[in-house]
Amino acid sequence: MFSLADQERGVGWNPRASPDAQWKLGRTRALLDLAGAPDRRMRIVLVAGTKGKGSTCAMLASILGAAGSRCGLYTKPHLQAYRERIRVDGRAISPEALDSHLNLLRRIASKLPADAGEPTTFEVTTALALEYFASQKCQIGVVEVGLGGRLDATNATDPELSIVTSISYDHTAILGRTLGAIASEKAGILRNRREALFAVQRPAAMSALRRACRTVSARCSVVPPLDHDVSLAGAHQRQNAALAIAAARTLVRELPREAIDAGLERIRWPGRFEVVGDVVLDGAHNGASAAALAETLRTCAGGRRIALVVGINRDKDARAVLRPLLRVADQVWATQTASNLRALPAAELGRLCRRLGARTVVEADLAKAIKAARHAADLVCVTGSLMLVGQARASLGLPVPETLW
Repeated sequence: MFSLADQERGVGWNPRASPDAQWKLGRTRALLDLAGAPDRRMRIVLVAGTKGKGSTCAMLASILGAAGSRCGLYTKPHLQAYRERIRVDGRAISPEALDSHLNLLRRIASKLPADAGEPTTFEVTTALALEYFASQKCQIGVVEVGLGGRLDATNATDPELSIVTSISYDHTAILGRTLGAIASEKAGILRNRREALFAVQRPAAMSALRRACRTVSARCSVVPPLDHDVSLAGAHQRQNAALAIAAARTLVRELPREAIDAGLERIRWPGRFEVVGDVVLDGAHNGASAAALAETLRTCAGGRRIALVVGINRDKDARAVLRPLLRVADQVWATQTASNLRALPAAELGRLCRRLGARTVVEADLAKAIKAARHAADLVCVTGSLMLVGQARASLGLPVPETLW
């Protein structure tokens, strides 16, 4: 049976298996129906993309909450506690409620037909989140797609609104090796004659998205970035905020400007350019997000020496992550996430950093790497995966982020 602990350690993850082998939408739909179809008791927003999904979801949920809507927020991955993935009005599900609803979903899962196969942890968590939202009388569920879109468990729902954030290269072994192929998978969340909002995309991705719109007769709009900064650091957040505002205006008739301003101003999104004294925590894990992080670091560092503490999962393109970041770092500490079966060993990562020309120290112990880096530089950036950032938060004495606003 599925295990949250195994999910956190990466057990069962096989990047070479086909999506059809790993995810079955029919099984997730069956779970939801056995749970009383909780998703049909609220309005669903699905958010896919490569970069900015979580930020867009969080900002949208905050704006909707400021406008008076009771809103569920389902994102992944978490930083320090699995229950961070499931929130109502910005507050994480309590340990007691998580246990209670997980037990309920286990009982429901036992009623699945034998030929359906055993549900994955993500499928169960998706059904659990929506069942919890319904139990809390949520009016809207903002749901982040896990991977791709077409075959992701979240796509077993019927979204009123679909959002596609910035698309770049990630999970290419599963989603395809071209931007067009990746965009086509993500476009699987579009629905006939329903609204869809797109971030500004590179031509190949946009062409695939527009083609998908024509195929399913979705009503699609491209949303340009805001022309001013928002409370979350980084120029890329202007695009995410613009999508969140456009989505909120689609969902709420006569949305007050005050709700938009309050929703964006109050939002906290830990682990995404989160500044803790002289340490920056950012879960950049692909080339595009690493480039955005490097640009923000360059802007914020103001000439200070930057040390990079980096740990990357083996199923990621480590070179793509490292190249933009090494250009702004004076020295690198190669580390790894403890107890993570998907982590690239620190020694192997260190060799790659050196081949790319970086002055590198290998230190598998994350806490020791951060301590040494803080002695050697003015500003330390911990990055490469959100799981690594979560462990860094714990080592710095930061509590589980119970609320986002």
